[in-house]
Amino acid sequence: MSPDYRRRIHGATCCSSMAPSTRNIVWIASYPKSGNTWVRFLACNLLFGPQESATTVSLLAPDIHEAGPALITGSHAGLVKTHFAYSSSLPLLNRSAAAIYVVRHPADVLVSNFYYAQRRLARQAHSGAAFDEYFDEFVANRGDPQWQRLGMGSWEENVRSWLGGHTAFPVVVVRYEDLSANAYQVAVKLAQFLKPTSTEQEVRQAIEDSSFSRMREIEEGDIRAQRVGIFYKPYLQPSIEAGNRFMREGAVGSGARHFTAAQRTRLIAAFGPLLVELRYDT
Repeated sequence: MSPDYRRRIHGATCCSSMAPSTRNIVWIASYPKSGNTWVRFLACNLLFGPQESATTVSLLAPDIHEAGPALITGSHAGLVKTHFAYSSSLPLLNRSAAAIYVVRHPADVLVSNFYYAQRRLARQAHSGAAFDEYFDEFVANRGDPQWQRLGMGSWEENVRSWLGGHTAFPVVVVRYEDLSANAYQVAVKLAQFLKPTSTEQEVRQAIEDSSFSRMREIEEGDIRAQRVGIFYKPYLQPSIEAGNRFMREGAVGSGARHFTAAQRTRLIAAFGPLLVELRYDT
């Protein structure tokens, strides 16, 4: 961890000797399938140099949903990933210093979540009927019901919880679309927040090391070596053998290509007001 980053999150005190009340957690938060992994890689590459495996990223920026009690009771300081909606029951709330919130258009979030669900189920063929059913469920619930059951809320609830001024700490907002259109501009913003001493070369290198193609290379390497982490887990082996991958497409606007005109109208009706607030075209 770089000295300036350490000072920003918990002064000059070493991680292992911090009092429990010290604010030393920087969240990378988002609704599922909004670009959290991309920003997680980018932040780790900025702070710690090139990452060769998702396993190391999981150690440097652990996932609260996977690390669970060990993370909550441990001495980890720095980046932590979450999909939880912000609330007074957020784990590690008393140690939260700041957050990076990643937001993405719900049309693309919906499609990405659909394919992610197929990956979990080890399905390769994705019928139109299955997609239509998922679309109806997502729009009716304003998100994936599974994520609601796990404390992540609907898409709108998750976004508003983090961006509605409820937090007692600063929140840096990253739109997935902005990261896709101008990664350098977004990376500079993150560097100023996390490591102000970053050079232009370091920022550009972090962008290259976090590119979609680079992360796909890392995913394939982790799968071949069976390194447990973001991209490979033993229980996903059947899905992996079926050809499903975590790094699927990542394109902006992919949702629109999947929808009928009627579905697009329904989605805009469901999410329209917040889309306007977030500067998305409707």
